[in-house]
Amino acid sequence: MDAYVHASPEVQLLARKIDLPARFLRFGITDLTRQNLKAVQPILHEHLNGLSARFYDFLRRFPEADRIFQSHDSEVIRQHLQRHWMRVLQGHYDDEYVISALTIGYVHYKAHVSPHMYMAGYNYFLSSFLQVITTDYRGSDFVAATGSVSKVILFDMSITLTAFMVSALQGEPRE
Repeated sequence: MDAYVHASPEVQLLARKIDLPARFLRFGITDLTRQNLKAVQPILHEHLNGLSARFYDFLRRFPEADRIFQSHDSEVIRQHLQRHWMRVLQGHYDDEYVISALTIGYVHYKAHVSPHMYMAGYNYFLSSFLQVITTDYRGSDFVAATGSVSKVILFDMSITLTAFMVSALQGEPRE
């Protein structure tokens, strides 16, 4: 399936400018990174539902986030969030992933999520995933596992925030 078919024109244009091999190089994402992700995927997936539920409890403490959730179906948002994290942790990044990640960034921008609140969400998941690995991972290379998870989360944030930044610089209207 052509990943661009259902994407908005803004996302399509931006996606064509994303140079994935250059981003992989910048973030140190290699075949070894993907192997390390494969090793920790089962325990991270096992904890994802609970982490997602606690994430929304965490966010609701902040008026900015709580206001946004009042006008959206939390369960639908949580399902999208879980699908996204499962995709990120799989380590397979292609045009379809880029479109999805840019769309996520664009939607958050349009919904008035501030960059610092958005990054706080990434911090929550990075910290939580590292805690799960610290507690439950029994693999042979703990350092490589935590490093690989950190790399792909920051890589993903770089893609989603690209949509944020471009939209802001172009003066895109928000909802």
